[in-house]
Amino acid sequence: MRNIRPGPFSAANRGRCPIGYWSSLQQYEPMVHLLRDVMGLRVEFETPTTTEVSLPSGDRVQVFAPADRYFAFFREHANGVVALFEVDDVRAARDDLVSAEVPVIGEIERDENWEWLNFRGPDGNLYELASRRPTTTY
Repeated sequence: MRNIRPGPFSAANRGRCPIGYWSSLQQYEPMVHLLRDVMGLRVEFETPTTTEVSLPSGDRVQVFAPADRYFAFFREHANGVVALFEVDDVRAARDDLVSAEVPVIGEIERDENWEWLNFRGPDGNLYELASRRPTTTY
């Protein structure tokens, strides 16, 4: 692999810990129960098909139920838990991954707060990079 140019993978970003771990589970409710009720992790958001909890470090864990739109994607592409790393600019990071011949899986996706992409690491695992979308104030 070629070296990734400075930018979204600058020294400031390279040292960041994952901000999230995603997992798709057939046993969604028991896992949510373990994280929320047994381990006492704080629920950051919850829908009928996904729950995200926060750890004391600020890292997050999100689990997906079989009915969630991302469940099948993770089932197909992930070998287990997926680590998500925050970068300043996910689009520039994608360009760097492509330049380094790292396999990018799918297109950049987005919601109201984040843009993210999936890629395959040299270990064969699926990973994600995400950047916060700029907020607009009026």
